[in-house]
Amino acid sequence: MSPQDANDALEQLKSFSVNPYTLPADEQGWRGVGLPGARKRKWYTVLQNDQVLVTALFQIPGEQGCRHSHETGELSIAYVGEMSPIITWHPPTELHGGLAYNESRQGIPMGGELAELLKEEAPSEASTPEIAMITRQLLTMQAQMQDLQARMMELLKPTPTPRIIVDVLFPPFKTTIHDPAYLEPKTIVGQWFD
Repeated sequence: MSPQDANDALEQLKSFSVNPYTLPADEQGWRGVGLPGARKRKWYTVLQNDQVLVTALFQIPGEQGCRHSHETGELSIAYVGEMSPIITWHPPTELHGGLAYNESRQGIPMGGELAELLKEEAPSEASTPEIAMITRQLLTMQAQMQDLQARMMELLKPTPTPRIIVDVLFPPFKTTIHDPAYLEPKTIVGQWFD
């Protein structure tokens, strides 16, 4: 290691403190301003070097992010409400953020006749009384589950509060946006400007 390389390495190890509100204009901005709907998030580059990119984001209630993934993964620390941190790890290429496509609505694989009866809600047209009874029970359970899910979502809904997020990315800092708001996927290297 050359003396200059050693000096550069030591320079990166120095501790520092950042007030995001005092960062220069090229180290802060808005994401999602040009997208339809409530998609705006204020971002700040807290730290960027060849080893790490740390971004602080401020998200007001009702605003949503974009569905995206990172080539090398993302460590995310989010504060919702009164100092309630939520720490998540999204492994490389895992889609996260924005609205997820709910693939679970596909349901459990079932025979064609039962699937058709459930779709048409016509249990009386079943080939056997047993299938008609099972179909009626499934329809009743489906309605009860939807009602229970709606009640649970209402009970679990947090009081609208701003959200502070600290995202940590690793080289090559490559983000791919896979969101319906974009006509095709968009790839960004470095700080994410959208």
